[in-house]
Amino acid sequence: MSLRKSAASGVRWTTVSMVGVTLMETIRLVVLGRLLPPNAFGLMAMMIVVIGFGQIFSQMGLVQAVIQRPEPKDDELVSLYWLNIAAGGCVYILLLAATPLVAKMYSTPEIKSMVPYVGLMFLCNPLGDLYRAMLEKNLLFKKLACVELTGAFVGMVLAIVLAVIGLGVWSLIWGQLATVGWRNACFFVLGQKMFRPRLHFRKDDLQGYLRFGLHHVGAMSVNYVNSRMDQLLIGALLGPQALGYYSMAFNLIMRPVQRINPVLTRVAFPVLAKVQGDNERMKRGYFKMLNILTSVNAPILIGIASVAPVAIPLILGEKWVPIIPVAQVLALYSLIRSTGNAGGSMVLAMGRADAEFYWNILLFTFIPFVVFCSAYFGDLLAVAWSLFGLQAFLFFLWYVLVVRKLLGSCFLGYLQAVGIPVLIASAMGIAVGLLSIYLPFEQSAFRLGGLMFIGGIVYLGLYLLFARETLHEQTRLLLNRG
Repeated sequence: MSLRKSAASGVRWTTVSMVGVTLMETIRLVVLGRLLPPNAFGLMAMMIVVIGFGQIFSQMGLVQAVIQRPEPKDDELVSLYWLNIAAGGCVYILLLAATPLVAKMYSTPEIKSMVPYVGLMFLCNPLGDLYRAMLEKNLLFKKLACVELTGAFVGMVLAIVLAVIGLGVWSLIWGQLATVGWRNACFFVLGQKMFRPRLHFRKDDLQGYLRFGLHHVGAMSVNYVNSRMDQLLIGALLGPQALGYYSMAFNLIMRPVQRINPVLTRVAFPVLAKVQGDNERMKRGYFKMLNILTSVNAPILIGIASVAPVAIPLILGEKWVPIIPVAQVLALYSLIRSTGNAGGSMVLAMGRADAEFYWNILLFTFIPFVVFCSAYFGDLLAVAWSLFGLQAFLFFLWYVLVVRKLLGSCFLGYLQAVGIPVLIASAMGIAVGLLSIYLPFEQSAFRLGGLMFIGGIVYLGLYLLFARETLHEQTRLLLNRG
């Protein structure tokens, strides 16, 4: 199968996975949002901030290093596998030692008994991480999709059942662990045809992988701190109740992006890695990826912002009404932030994990200060607005410092890839906002469905009018034609 056909197949199967997993996670979020109080989500968010940071170090960037390396040898994979397992175990031990400090930082003693259980994912993930990397490297996205779909189903069912019988925040914990455990067990079984663990470990096998991986770990760890600084400081300064509200708004907005973006970036990384050295093909691939991501993200996120006053009380209940303005601003922030995923795939495919690292170090000089000031002197809405303003500035700074340096002067193409779908989606959002004033069925499912339907028709019509060729090209890619 040609590279183009493999990429198209990967996009289709990753789309199937994204749609299914997003649907199940949305069902879980809505059902648990009605069953559990806001502080339960706040407690889980506190733990996930710490766990997520440790998970970056446990992987050591080895997954991305294996995908980027043209032909990893069997001995190298085995040595990397044992290194990954050892790193996961070490991080889990450090987490256990740090748990009292985490509870003290948040002034929340309850999480002392919870963090050690959530941290079990550090022991589960290394069992399947490198096998998942090899599946991605070989563009076997059908198998990946099947594993991810079944894992999301297992986690959703278990979390809902445990919440119904009254386990509270523990239903979130065990649901997450069930998903992680299932996926890594499946990856381990599927990966045995690629390489099998055996008693072998050599330092020489790690050469090249660690340099790339450590740069990537540095970039990811700083990026994680930057992206989670809002939740970290809100939990510390405003408490679990406020963090629960913010976490729900954040999840409602970011969940679609976190599922949509990998449809392309997950496939694009190994595909672009195969054309590294060809600057023109790399540039075209990057702009195409950026345009497709924005064409999908923009109508969803701006649409969410438009219908939030109707959707949130209808779906989650009146207790979540305070998050409406926060969710609307976070949707705009998330739209700009999502463009960075395409850039991350591009620099990694070019083997420039160092550029990613230095960029995230630069962000660390901005984000903590902005978030701290807005959380300390303001409220949740102030934090959301400050993140939006900062992200808009960083969008242009990324071009100046990274894109232009790696791909040459191409600002018009960079801006056009994002600008056209954003303008079309903005027109759609304005139309939906105006129509919501006159549409009947006040605060009902019919009202929400009507707004969504009208928004979709308006966006598609405007896209056909102003970006018909781009739509045809994207359709041919998905259908594997031309």
